[in-house]
Amino acid sequence: MKDAILYTKHRLYNLLKNQSFSLVLELISILHDISISRNMRLLYDDSFINHQPTTYNSRRVEKIMLYINQNFEKNITLSEAAKIASMSNVAFSRFFKLRIGKMFVDTVNDILPGHAARILIDTTHSITEIAYKCGFNNISNFNRIFKKKKECTPREFRETYATLAAGIRRFI
Repeated sequence: MKDAILYTKHRLYNLLKNQSFSLVLELISILHDISISRNMRLLYDDSFINHQPTTYNSRRVEKIMLYINQNFEKNITLSEAAKIASMSNVAFSRFFKLRIGKMFVDTVNDILPGHAARILIDTTHSITEIAYKCGFNNISNFNRIFKKKKECTPREFRETYATLAAGIRRFI
C-alpha cells in the first residue's frame, strides 16, 4: 500500500513538469487510479459535509439524531434519548433499533468519531481533550471506537491528514 501511495505522490509532483493538455490527462489518470484503488481509506465522513439532515420518516428519530449531533460533547445516554422521545427506555430501544437498524449506543458511537475527526483537523487540542469534548470519559474507549470507525488511531488520523494537507498545499 505504501508503494502505491508513494507512486501516486510521485505522479502528482510530476504533474508540474507536464504541459497544457497532457497535464489534464495525467491528472484524470491519477484521479481514476485513486477512485478504483482497493487500498483507500476515507479521511472524512458525512459529519464533514454541511447538508440537509437525513430524513428518517419519524419525527422522534429526527429529533434524537439532531440532539446527538448538537450535543455530541455530552455523554449521551439511552435514558436521555428516551426522555426526548417521550418513551420508556425499553420501548425507545426497540423503536430506535426498528427505525435505524442498529442499537442506540452503536449509532452514537458511529457519529462521535466524525465529530472528533473534524476537531482533530480544525484544532491543535490534545487527543485527550478532544476525547472529552466528544463525550468520552475514557481515552482508551475513545481510541478503540475511533480506530474501529476510521481504521486508524486519532494520532495517525491527524498525522495523515496533516501530511496530505501539506502535500496538497505544496502542489497548489
